[in-house]
This record gives sequence, structure tokens and C-alpha cells, in this order.
Amino acid sequence: MDECVKIQTKIKDYIEGNLTPDELEEFVGHVNTCDECREELNIYYTLYLGLLQLDHDGEDVKELYDLDGALEEELYQSELLIRRRHFFRDFRYAVYTAAFWCIVAAVLLQIRIFLDLGIL
Repeated sequence: MDECVKIQTKIKDYIEGNLTPDELEEFVGHVNTCDECREELNIYYTLYLGLLQLDHDGEDVKELYDLDGALEEELYQSELLIRRRHFFRDFRYAVYTAAFWCIVAAVLLQIRIFLDLGIL
């Protein structure tokens, strides 16, 4: 229950795109598993888009015919962002690991060369 309260306080920040990457991951993960929080998000998102429509009256604003679809698309884009972040984090670790082993191999080869030359 405390988790739900914590997540629900972040709904406005999610809609406005003000969550940090870690907060975004926590938020989307929770909303995808908690029906109560998903419903709260749906309500706030609907109100947000409705108010946005009123604020931009007469201007070219996204139609409000498919609010659930718009929210699903927003959550899908958030999940893609999270996956991309995980991919690049994992890729960075792989590059660091490969670089580490290349350095170890170079040091070992250098030691072998020194031993063959009688320097060590």
C-alpha cells in the first residue's frame, strides 16, 4: 500500500516527463502490475489531456478520441526508453569487460616477452 501511495504521487511527474530514469523504471514497472495505480494514472492522464485540449482551443491539438490508446502508447514509449537504457548499460559493461581482458592479455604477453629476453 505504501508503494502505491509513493507511485501515485509521481503520476503528475510521469505525465509531464519529469521522472529520472530510475524513477521511470520503478513507476512503469509498478503501474504495469497494479490495477489500482493504473486506474489512477488513467484518470489523471485523461484529465491532463482534456485540460490540454481546453488550453489550446482552436489550435491543432491531438484528438481525444482514444485516450486509452494514447496512454498505452505513452507507457509503451516509456518501456522502450527503459529497455534502451538497459541495453546501453549492458553494452557498456561488455565493452569494459572486453577492455579489461585485453589489458590483462597485453600485460601477460609483455611479461612473457620480458622473460624470453631475460629482462625479468
